[in-house]
Amino acid sequence: MAVKTKSGSTQNELVQCDLEFPSLQEQLKKLESTDFDAVLSKVEKINEMTWQQVNATSSKGKGKRGLNWEVLPNQKTASGGTVASIRITDKFRARVTRDGVFMRFISLHPDHDSAYKSKGGENI
Repeated sequence: MAVKTKSGSTQNELVQCDLEFPSLQEQLKKLESTDFDAVLSKVEKINEMTWQQVNATSSKGKGKRGLNWEVLPNQKTASGGTVASIRITDKFRARVTRDGVFMRFISLHPDHDSAYKSKGGENI
């Protein structure tokens, strides 16, 4: 379990991925093996990163690299939290939210563009 610094920040703590959201679990079961492997590989990589590293590896424009954490401005969780998309592969994104040290996965989007059209994080 991550311990907050005196300032209350968890920026330098390791990210802990949460894949327990019920609709996400259903999506994971339906993925093709190559997509499933890509998700697991990305989760393993994220679990070795701090939030500061997540933010630092998000880039926009030509030559994109990293997770490309991108806040989805018209999407909020049920509790009012920010919803963002991250890159799983060049064509595959996931919708996530941050909750302290946790990156809670909300939904998977193998077709990339649907991540931007989805609604908020139901029950999060």
